[in-house]
Amino acid sequence: MTVDDVAAAPIAPVERAVRGRGGRFEFLDALRGLAALAVVIQHSSERLWPGYFRFSVAHFGLGQFGVFVFFIVSGFIIPASLERGRSLGAFWVGRFLRLYPLFWACLIAAMILHSIHRYDLPTDFLAHPALEFSKNLTMVQFFLGGPDIQVVGASWSLSYELAFYLFLSLLLIGRLNRRSIPLAVLALCLIAPGAALPPALLNGTHANVITRSMVAVATILVAVVFARLAADRHAALAAILLAFITVPLVLNQPGESVLTFGYFATMFVGTVLYRMTSGEISARRGWAVFGFAVCVIFGISLFIEPYSDQATGVMVTWLKQPATIIPAYLLFASALLLRRHTFPRPLLFLGRISYSLYLVHALVLDALPRWTCSVAGIPAAWLTLCTWVIAALVIAAVTYRTIEKPCHNLGHRLMTKIDARKRAEDHRRTVAA
Repeated sequence: MTVDDVAAAPIAPVERAVRGRGGRFEFLDALRGLAALAVVIQHSSERLWPGYFRFSVAHFGLGQFGVFVFFIVSGFIIPASLERGRSLGAFWVGRFLRLYPLFWACLIAAMILHSIHRYDLPTDFLAHPALEFSKNLTMVQFFLGGPDIQVVGASWSLSYELAFYLFLSLLLIGRLNRRSIPLAVLALCLIAPGAALPPALLNGTHANVITRSMVAVATILVAVVFARLAADRHAALAAILLAFITVPLVLNQPGESVLTFGYFATMFVGTVLYRMTSGEISARRGWAVFGFAVCVIFGISLFIEPYSDQATGVMVTWLKQPATIIPAYLLFASALLLRRHTFPRPLLFLGRISYSLYLVHALVLDALPRWTCSVAGIPAAWLTLCTWVIAALVIAAVTYRTIEKPCHNLGHRLMTKIDARKRAEDHRRTVAA
């Protein structure tokens, strides 16, 4: 049995249970659309209204709320994609063509806009542009040098998405991918102790021989464990490669470690809800994990000491995180319960272009000037907000049609060819045997 054989599995019942018009998961499209719009409104509003920015820092972060919705959605849908019956190689071909072409187009657009003084690049990026641009091309730049080198500001979450795909691939090779409840509970239980882990263990301010040795040991241990769990030599080699990519990346994340564990725990909770919806685990157990996650988020927040935000000077209390994150969980749960209903077509279209919208809006906010005076009694700030949002939607629709969708379709064709070639090889081996 090879690593591709491990990936091959029949289509889960959830595929038939929750797909709607056009063969898509409607409730997930609706959630993606709302999440992307939340991020756009957050980033637009915080630029226009300092009072809103202070409110979002101190009480409720609409953009952070949207990102957590995205993470739960990814946790739900990626296992469905990975276990759909395609090979692991085909899965990664599909993911690459789904994510990278548009991302690279946005990187190039950002550089062009910067050259005509319509887009600001981080100071740290400008100090070593060739090196930092190369890091950004990987899409895991958040784990390679921190937020100060990101060309497209909203792209930090994509680094976590890719790391999650790597985790799931490892779990698939080790045949642990369906043990979603223990994995989610473990991830949730690691959030609190994770706060004690210094960030950026390889190249951060706390990095030294000891921390780098810790990363090396952890990487080797994970590689050995999953190589032993693998079905054959080819799968073991793939596990070793994935371990040597994934573990150093994650342990080099530049932000607060408690948030890193929280992001991954959220995605694994999404996977538990997928297992519940597909009938692999009971509703009682699935919702119990969901409830446990909400309790952990609330409980950990109680220990957050109030602090003064450096950017705004406002006091941030323990209420900020649960007031932002728990509503994201509740929104996903509500949409999941309504999954057999149809959703408005505009919202579904917003969901389809959500990846484009998430990336291009950062360029729009810098590239388009603000209104300087009111028109027909409408304040300049509101005119600017409407202009930014409409322009982002229009450009996202264009990039979806011209870049994202064609590359996605190409990915499907290549995946089909890869799987057909694999089936033919398997047939030849069976006949020869």
